[in-house]
Amino acid sequence: MHVYPRLIPVLLLEGDRLVKTKGFEDPRYVGDPVNVISIFNDLEVDELVILDIGAAKSRVPARMELLNRIATEAFIPLAYGGGVETAAQAQAIIAAGFEKIIVNTALVTHTDAVREMVRALGSQAIVASLDVRGTDDGYVVHTGGGADAAAFTVDEWVALATDVGVGEILVTNIDHEGTREGIDLDLVRTVAATAAVPVIAHGGVGGRGDLVAPIEHAGASAVAAGTAFVMQSGRESVLINYPTRPQIDALFGHLFDGRGEPIAAQQFGLDLDAATSDEFLSSPDVCRRCIITSDVPGAAFDADGVCYYCHLHDSLDKQYPIGLESEKALDKFVAELKAAGRGKKYDCIMGVSGGTDSSYLAHLLVKKGVRPLAVHFDNTWNSPTATSNIFAVLDKLGVDLETYVVDNAEYDDIYRSFMLAGVKDIEAPTDIGFMGVLYRAAEKHGIRHIVEGHSFRTEGISPMGWLYMDGGYIKGVHKRFGTVPMKTYPNLDFTNFVKWSAFSRIQRTRPLYWIDYNKEAAKRFLADEYGWQWYGGHHLENRFTAFYHTYFLPTRFGINFRQIELSALVRSGQMDRRLAAAQFIEPRHGDPELIAMVKKRIGFDDAGFEHVMTMPKKDYTDYSTYKRRFELLRPFFWLMWKLDRVPKSFYVKFCIPRKKR
Repeated sequence: MHVYPRLIPVLLLEGDRLVKTKGFEDPRYVGDPVNVISIFNDLEVDELVILDIGAAKSRVPARMELLNRIATEAFIPLAYGGGVETAAQAQAIIAAGFEKIIVNTALVTHTDAVREMVRALGSQAIVASLDVRGTDDGYVVHTGGGADAAAFTVDEWVALATDVGVGEILVTNIDHEGTREGIDLDLVRTVAATAAVPVIAHGGVGGRGDLVAPIEHAGASAVAAGTAFVMQSGRESVLINYPTRPQIDALFGHLFDGRGEPIAAQQFGLDLDAATSDEFLSSPDVCRRCIITSDVPGAAFDADGVCYYCHLHDSLDKQYPIGLESEKALDKFVAELKAAGRGKKYDCIMGVSGGTDSSYLAHLLVKKGVRPLAVHFDNTWNSPTATSNIFAVLDKLGVDLETYVVDNAEYDDIYRSFMLAGVKDIEAPTDIGFMGVLYRAAEKHGIRHIVEGHSFRTEGISPMGWLYMDGGYIKGVHKRFGTVPMKTYPNLDFTNFVKWSAFSRIQRTRPLYWIDYNKEAAKRFLADEYGWQWYGGHHLENRFTAFYHTYFLPTRFGINFRQIELSALVRSGQMDRRLAAAQFIEPRHGDPELIAMVKKRIGFDDAGFEHVMTMPKKDYTDYSTYKRRFELLRPFFWLMWKLDRVPKSFYVKFCIPRKKR
């Protein structure tokens, strides 16, 4: 096994926010530092650099409270740069849990202080940051976060850093930073030729090939990148990513006498004894065709013991039959997308999550010549698997991504509000936010088609009594229990919903309805074709969603959403009914680390969390919603369904009055 060069994500900090810049200017919010670091933890990065561009300009280091939080969250080596000018400041940051201090301005203006840092902490703990800009006369060294020119040539600066005794040099051409145009290899080569310490190349990494060039052709010992590890290339959209170990092996293996082993396809499936399900299936309270039980809202068994959801499946199956007819319908729809997109950059808006369905839908559309704009709603709870999958699939397909990142403190407050409300629907904000982002993207780009990666044959339909969502519900619950103003959350209010679905004529379509879509086959194909990874269960690609499905719903309400998906697979002939029952009755166990993360981020101590898990249960009917409006406008939304402006599932769940139990 080879020890390959280090690949180091660089996070730019401004205040308490992570930002993306170009040339260290025009900062753009990309997320919460603690959440992003937690994702990089799981991606097993070599180390992490945090450059505080605000502190670099103000000469005041970040608040120690923030640095303590960052260091506590990180399980990887951390380096911090920004406004550090004294040995005491450096020692305090190291004591907080950082391993290295990065100095830029201080090397020039407080040289003796940097020498003291080296004496106190050792050369290995001090990194000198060389920032330059190119001119007609050559490189000009800059300090103060790129704001001030310094009276040094590159050679003079390197000589000073070497004399002071720093352990490494971080080299950045500011003109390349954030551009994705590639690292300035001439600059790296110049520094590496004269420096007596390892050189880290930084600034301008675009594709994965840019990670190799500084090592192979310019003498760098490591490569650092900001934009490339936090953004997707197409539209500069937020997408945390990092190459896997096999991918790193493929990148650098030729530099070390041969490439590594190819990435193996992930194995799928569970080894369960289906015979244990016989007693469960013999109960009269279990549907005779799937595994829906009588306590599921709306189950309504007929005289033959078959549930309503089986009949709904059959209705949809007749509407979208598999075969030659469905192939023609899909081809006709593709033609409509291409016609609608004529003269535009994109044909449709496509929501992506990193899950199986949206990933396969991306493949399907692109292979049929459709030009989708992928849109992702980042609620700041993404798992590393989700971001890796989005990157892997979209990057290979060449699909542009537009990401909307909600303010993490605001979003956590919305989650907290729903938990305090005592209702089941604590994941409603994500579903509504995602749909709000899709409609806004369609309006922004003048696109009339939104395509969704959903299949009733593999996912089923969520019962009304298990999950209710609408924009009025989000607003009402947050108004009652929230404390952080809702400014960045993309709510879907009633007026905009009607405007976008009726008057803007934005259509929502689910193309997977027209194909013989097999979930397990799709997983294997995506793994083989794109290096896609399975995330362990339906809708578990998001951390809070995983908490919701594996712990919150089963523990507090006795609800197991696997029943819906497994029943759909049984109806579609993709799973044996006995095996589905065995998987359903297998106990679910919440991940203690995930539960601890939720408590920490949402702001509950042990007693507060115990309270929300045991408080009196409430229902969406206890709060303000749009449900009554949907029911009163039932004829209108029936027409919207027939015109493909809303899915049939929306009409059935939201517009038909709920029967009192």
